[in-house]
Amino acid sequence: MSARLPALAKRALSTPEESEWHVAVMKALGPDLGIKVTRITLNSGRITVNAESAAWAARMRFQLADLGPRLAEVTPEFRELLVRVRPARSR
Repeated sequence: MSARLPALAKRALSTPEESEWHVAVMKALGPDLGIKVTRITLNSGRITVNAESAAWAARMRFQLADLGPRLAEVTPEFRELLVRVRPARSR
């Protein structure tokens, strides 16, 4: 455990928005689609992009279709990219 402590501490201090995989996804989407993202997560090698609506999700799937190799390059544990519909919570 102690040998992994520096790596774990570094990972804990970085936010998903600062990670290379998050930046790669948002850059591929661009500003017009990026504002329609409600959340992006990485869990067990699966990057999940949540979109506001089915229409926006379809556009995101098309835009992100060729991003797999780039994500595998910056995130060794990357296995799959999913785009799902999950509207933002109303406040």
